[in-house]
Amino acid sequence: MCMLTLTCHRFAAAAATVAVTAVVALTTGSIETGGPLNAMAETVSAPAAAETTATRTIYSTKEGQTGPGHVIDAKLNVNIADAEALRDGRMLAGGLIQKTVQEQLEKEELLKQQAEENIRLLEEQEKQAARAAINCSAEDYNTLLRIVQAEAGVCDEKGKILVANVIINRVKSPRFPNTVTGVVYQKNQFSPVSNGSINRVRITQETIDCVDRALAGEDYSQGALFFMNRSRSRRGAVGWFDRSLTYLFAHDGHEFFR
Repeated sequence: MCMLTLTCHRFAAAAATVAVTAVVALTTGSIETGGPLNAMAETVSAPAAAETTATRTIYSTKEGQTGPGHVIDAKLNVNIADAEALRDGRMLAGGLIQKTVQEQLEKEELLKQQAEENIRLLEEQEKQAARAAINCSAEDYNTLLRIVQAEAGVCDEKGKILVANVIINRVKSPRFPNTVTGVVYQKNQFSPVSNGSINRVRITQETIDCVDRALAGEDYSQGALFFMNRSRSRRGAVGWFDRSLTYLFAHDGHEFFR
């Protein structure tokens, strides 16, 4: 009796093994062919169904098949395409922004150059107007530069402007010639003319700027028509200045009179 029971149990286990093998084979065949599972396949337990689903996902990722795996592939492809499009879009946007900024910088530079040119032209017009006010020709302007450099080359800016002021005041005064050249080369008026140093000076940019400022109307002279350097002047000339003229002020080695 015991031997019979053991034999029945072994037979039942073998039958169960055959049944599971058949179900697995049937399920695999359905996955590979893409066909639906039959009624027997539906009797597979929940764990087996889960395994079957996993297997189907793996198999369906092969080229040409459809299913959940294909959807995953499609999503991956779309994500890659989106990333590339985003990268390209950013590159395009960056290029457009760079181009716009460059164009704006070029426009601003052009406007700056135009503004500087307008300022230069305006200053030149002002200089010409100032020269015209005292009938200052190109020769007169050069003469004014030379006498200021010769008389006040070692002076500060105000000292240079003051010497130019005196020359201009004389041009405007009826007591002196009415041109810069006439005033500067009037006999016995300026020592650089007498000793010839007016022809040997090297005109600096500072002197040019100071003369231009004086011509433009910058005036510290209080109407002075004379100036002298007491320590370098002859005693007779110093005496004449003190007796005959009105002392105004001193600046940077020069005394100014009228």
